[in-house]
Amino acid sequence: MPFSEKLKNEVRNKAFHRCSICHRLGTIQIHHIIPQNEGGPDDQNNATPLCTNCHKIYGSNPLKRSFLLEKRDEWYNNAESIIYGDSTEGRRGENQSKGIIVNNFIHRIGHHCESSSMRDLFEYYGFPMSEAMAFGLDATMGFGFFDTSGQMSFIPESDIPFFFGGKQGTIEPNSLACRLLGITLRKQSFTNANKAWEASKRMLDQNIPLLLRVDIAYMPYEGFDEERDEAHFGGHAVTLGGYEEERGVAYISDTEFEGFQEVPITTLKKARSSTYGPKFMHPSNTQFSMTRRPDGKHPPLAGGVKLAIQKVVNNMLRPSMNTNGIQGLKQYANSLHTWGEKLNKTITNSKGKEISLARLMFELTHGYIETWGTGGGSFRKFYKEFLEELLVHPELKEGPRAWNSDEFRILEECIPIISDSAQNWTLIADTLKSAANEYKGDCLSHVNLGELYNIALFILSREEELFTKLSKIKV
Repeated sequence: MPFSEKLKNEVRNKAFHRCSICHRLGTIQIHHIIPQNEGGPDDQNNATPLCTNCHKIYGSNPLKRSFLLEKRDEWYNNAESIIYGDSTEGRRGENQSKGIIVNNFIHRIGHHCESSSMRDLFEYYGFPMSEAMAFGLDATMGFGFFDTSGQMSFIPESDIPFFFGGKQGTIEPNSLACRLLGITLRKQSFTNANKAWEASKRMLDQNIPLLLRVDIAYMPYEGFDEERDEAHFGGHAVTLGGYEEERGVAYISDTEFEGFQEVPITTLKKARSSTYGPKFMHPSNTQFSMTRRPDGKHPPLAGGVKLAIQKVVNNMLRPSMNTNGIQGLKQYANSLHTWGEKLNKTITNSKGKEISLARLMFELTHGYIETWGTGGGSFRKFYKEFLEELLVHPELKEGPRAWNSDEFRILEECIPIISDSAQNWTLIADTLKSAANEYKGDCLSHVNLGELYNIALFILSREEELFTKLSKIKV
């Protein structure tokens, strides 16, 4: 077995996120000193933190195992005094040239950029939880459908005829999850990237990690071509956990990437100030920081999750726009009848190449539902995990405002319903992706839109039933 995420994070923190050999700050791999195939255990005694370069040089050399152990123990014993000096006051400010990493900040691999970033910050402030719990508490699950054919697209210069997603709302200062945990969420936006970076450094120097909005196309570890307009998405969320001014790098943690990623500060500034796409998608040099209430008070979890559930119920059954919730889902289902006409053409992409609109939309739809941070099934799998956690959570069974047997029964009834919904969303996504992969530009003629319509109607009926049942869990 590989090292657990918990152990890897413990090793990184013990090493101050530095390599035990060259003491370089940043992306650190946790290496088995004695390999697993030779019986090496998956414990801290057999783990050493190495940068990518030292891992290549020493990691596979059996003659260097005693050296790795010696250098690791030496680094563990001396790291703090080497980095910060003998005075604890030297930890901030005077030694910034050696780099800053927020003490005890841990990133755990996740699925959705926003909920995994929030989960990491919640855990830093003393609220350990799963990503599904963070997602559920913030109550942003829903549905939205926007048909832009025959009108001006909300994506300028775009030929994409529609967009949909299984989430309503994004992180804002009134975040329900933060309020339920007794956390104040502060949002700051700046007029330019240099001011934003200076403000971020001041926060990091105070041991405060940040959640940033960035344009994902500029993040080098993602591997996107920033020259392609369609690669740009300014709503991506990452956490900023440190920087090294001397080397000109920032330390970013991001969703499915392990540990910190080194990003040039100049590149991060571009990502934070991107103006691709419509204005509401611009990152606008925005950062979020959290502080706990001084008195530590927050509502009992058993009561708070009811608020979160009812907010999602309102998202679906009583939305403020008829393009959202159950009404939006009906519009999405009905739109499937029009795909044969609307998607049967070619468009010119950002490279000037003619491409099939149907193939593009099939691939985009798979992303909207299954792969672009949704956790699968248009965020429904996430919400299923959230409900499953509530079903066995000790604070709901015995804590203040504990739930009664009728409320737990409703949860039990809802879990298979949302599971059905998630599976059928995935079925739609996989059907379209398979057709695009196999038939490419001719994919539209190889998909039965009538069958997809029936699947969408089934999802609609199940979700109406689901949220009607959840509405009976009263605050």
